[in-house]
Order: sequence, then structure tokens, then C-alpha cells
Amino acid sequence: MKRILISALLIPLSASAETLELRDAISRALERNGELRAQKKTELQAEADRDRAAGEFGWKLTGLAAVAPITKAEGNATFAQENKSTIGRTYIGKFEFLQPLYTFGRKQDYVAAAERGILVKAGDTLLREAEVRYQVKEAFWGYQAAASFLDQISDGRKDVDKIREDRGMKRSQQDGYRLDILAEQLRAKEAEARKLLTLARGGFSLRIGAGDDAAVPKNDWISAAPRELKPLDHYLRLARENRAEFRQIELGIEAKHLLARAEKKSLLPVVALGAQYEFADTNVRTAQPGPFAWDPYNREALSVGLGLKVDFQWDLAQAKSARYRAEAEELEAKLPWAQEGLLLEVKRAYWDVEAATARLEAATNAYKTGKKWINREMAAFSAGLGRSERLVQAWGARAETVKEYLEAIYGHHMAWAAMSRAVGREVDPLLL
Repeated sequence: MKRILISALLIPLSASAETLELRDAISRALERNGELRAQKKTELQAEADRDRAAGEFGWKLTGLAAVAPITKAEGNATFAQENKSTIGRTYIGKFEFLQPLYTFGRKQDYVAAAERGILVKAGDTLLREAEVRYQVKEAFWGYQAAASFLDQISDGRKDVDKIREDRGMKRSQQDGYRLDILAEQLRAKEAEARKLLTLARGGFSLRIGAGDDAAVPKNDWISAAPRELKPLDHYLRLARENRAEFRQIELGIEAKHLLARAEKKSLLPVVALGAQYEFADTNVRTAQPGPFAWDPYNREALSVGLGLKVDFQWDLAQAKSARYRAEAEELEAKLPWAQEGLLLEVKRAYWDVEAATARLEAATNAYKTGKKWINREMAAFSAGLGRSERLVQAWGARAETVKEYLEAIYGHHMAWAAMSRAVGREVDPLLL
């Protein structure tokens, strides 16, 4: 009855909407979420930073080649005659090549630090994925809770309308007034519930990237699902193994120490293979023969050899190294507190699951009691044996217990969702 009613209410909205199970909705969101895709791009940026660090110590070629006008001149180093009325051309060029061969580990330190950065960004992606999973669960079960509440309110309003329209039932004018007020109150709640359902539907579609109202959860009724809660130590161990922040802080410390060491090594020379090639050529000036004659206009020279490249800046290198070392020490000081905070988050999520389970049990009992009460009062009033004020009281209690029951189911589901997020991996038995 409940699913048929909700489906009928939503025919104008969801006739063409795609229906998804929770597992499928999560997979869809992980594929389409824009923030998650953007986060994955930062991993590519981190990889580019690593390549740039390696490229700083890669081979380097610089050069200049040009053609320019020049006046004619004839002669040698001791005598020359220039003719400014005759213009020719001159080619000039210079190329230098440098290939670092040994950096005393400086290159390796920079690359290793950048690789730690890649792992940190990968950890950020895992955290973002966990948040997306949580948001999809929130939207999925929120939609089901809203649909279930609308179903209950609609059923109640129809039952009250049926009693009001029963002309054969004897009741006082005062009873009629009370029923009219109750019916209007239920109608107002129904309108509010319908609005919440519409918002929940849009939120669900948004979370999975399905467009405006293009998808809905497969089931309209939210149901309680008992789960086995394992000992707290089990979830603490999983958090240490899977929660990205545990490793991220350690990676940050390692990266800072590597950078500090690399900056110290910047004071050491770099062993490199170097080559230089120079040339000049013109058709309007006399070439000077001989290996000892310097001819700036007609020459060609190539030199290749091993050497040391030095960039010695003591104060700057020491300052950079000290800064990275201080940042590493700062992270080391924060590490124990951060780890304890992460474990406390897991403990809190665990206790929330325990509390949500107890609340669900109590709300379920109250829900069943409220249902018995309203059924008894409805039957008594229909038989002419009940009183309107007792029926109104029963409906008020019924509405409150239904609301608390649905909220308890939703809270129980979301407590498990928060547990999965706190641990860093899926631990909800419904999704394993």
C-alpha cells in the first residue's frame, strides 16, 4: 500500500526518472562528481611537480643564431680598410649544452619529496571520495525518509477524511469541529512533506550528477536494517590502515626533511658534461687564417669536457634548509595530537552507532504502540463509542512517533555512513 501510494503521488515527477540502488548511486557519483574530478587533477599537477624537479637537473641546451648586415672591410690585425658603402651579411651563433652527471643526491631528494606530494594528493582524493559516498547516502536515505513520511501523513489524512464523510456516524458538533481541525492540520503537514520530498529528490539527482530530477532511489520506503557492530578495536585498526590523514602527516614530515637536506646540498658543486659551439661567417670581411689569429667575423669553435657547476650561496641555502627543517619539526610535534584526534573521531562514530541503534529500538517500540493506539481509537470512534478528543490525541501521538521512528531509521543509516567516513573505507555491512 505504501509503495503504491508513493508511486502514484510521484507519477508526474518521476515517470521518466531512473531508479537506482544505493550501491549504483554511489558508483555513479564517484564517476560524475565534479569536485572529485577536480581533485584528481591535482594528482596530475603533483606528478608534473615531480617531473619538474627532475627536469631541473636534466640536460640543458641554450643557443642564439642570427643574421645581420655588416659593412665591407679588408685587411688584417695591423691594417684594415673599411668600405661603408658596401653592405654584406654576417651569420653569428653560440650554443651551449650542459648535462648534470652527479648531484650528490640533491636531485634524488627533490624527486623523492615530490613523490611524497603525489601520495598526499592521492590521499586527498580518497578523502574526497569518502565525502562523496557520505553525501550520496545522506541524499538517498533522506529521500526515502521524506517519501515515507509523506506516505504516513497521506494515509492519516485519508482516514480522517473518511470518518468525516461518513454520514451514518453519529457525532456531536464539537466532534465535527475537532475532526475538521485535525484534517486541516494533516493536510498542512502533507503539503510540507511533499515539499521536502521534492527537495530531497533534487538533492539526490544533484549528488549523483544525474541532472534535474533525473534519478530517484529505487525504493520509496525507508526500512530499518540491523547490522552487526564489531568491537571498537576492529574499527580503530581499520582506521590506522585506511584513513589517509595518518599517512599524509608522515609523508609531509618526510618531504620536509628531504627538502631541507636538498637545500644543504645546493652548496656542493654539480659534476656535469658540457659542450660549447660558436660560429661566425660573413662574405664582406677578410678571413684571418691561422689558429692564433682571432677573427670575430669568420670563425668556428667547438669544445667538450667535464666540469663542475657551482652556485654557492651560503646564507640562502642555510635559510631554506632551516625553514624546511622547522616545518618538519612542527608536523612532528602535531603528529601525536592529530593521530589521537583521528582515533577519537572513529570512537565518536562508533558511539554514535551504538546510540543510534538504541534510539531506533526505542522509536520502533513507540511506533508500534502509537499504531495500536490510533487503530483502537479509530475503531472505537467509527463504532460510536469513542470521543473526538481522544482520537485527536491519538493522532498527535501517532504523528510524533512516526516522525521519530523515521528519523531514528535515517539516523541509524547515517551513523553507519559516518562510521565508514571516519574509518576511511566502507564498513557498512549493507554495502560490503
